Amino acid sequence: MSDWRPIAELHLDLSRDELRAYVRTQIAGGLRRAGISAEFTVAGAVACWHQLEREPASPCLGLIWTSHTFAGTENAACLRELAEDQSLPMPFQFIASAPHTAALHATGLLPGLTHATTLLHSGQEVEAILLPALARRRPWTHVLLGEVWTPHPWQEGGDRFQADWRLLMRTASAFPTSDQVS
Repeated sequence: MSDWRPIAELHLDLSRDELRAYVRTQIAGGLRRAGISAEFTVAGAVACWHQLEREPASPCLGLIWTSHTFAGTENAACLRELAEDQSLPMPFQFIASAPHTAALHATGLLPGLTHATTLLHSGQEVEAILLPALARRRPWTHVLLGEVWTPHPWQEGGDRFQADWRLLMRTASAFPTSDQVS
């Protein structure tokens, strides 16, 4: 028996042109100083959380997502814009383009967020192997698990942003005891 049970799921499949409008529907005003991949990641996580009929009173939330494409998509777009504008690169442009900065932006948008992890690989074994290891000594009540695909703009079909999100709730019997929490 699993220590976690799914309570919400969300599948996203958006074109690059649809993405900014979607982010603004999930996050009022969008995210400031965030690349498109970070915006997409946070908007998906927020949308999955908002599927709850009633928000938990005191959630303790973990956020874990995986991506195959990671920073390559954003760095390529940033370099293309710089070349087209004939501008010199500024370090902030590359910091903002890093998709893992989604964790910073999610902090104020997901109640009870205490931990965020992002991985550069398939999410197939995250729930079965990584989640139990990460959650073992943490008092998480909920975990948002995501698989995020942010495509390279020059690839065929390269304007599709896709994500699968699942919100899991810890079963009552699976909470760590006080001697297990560090």
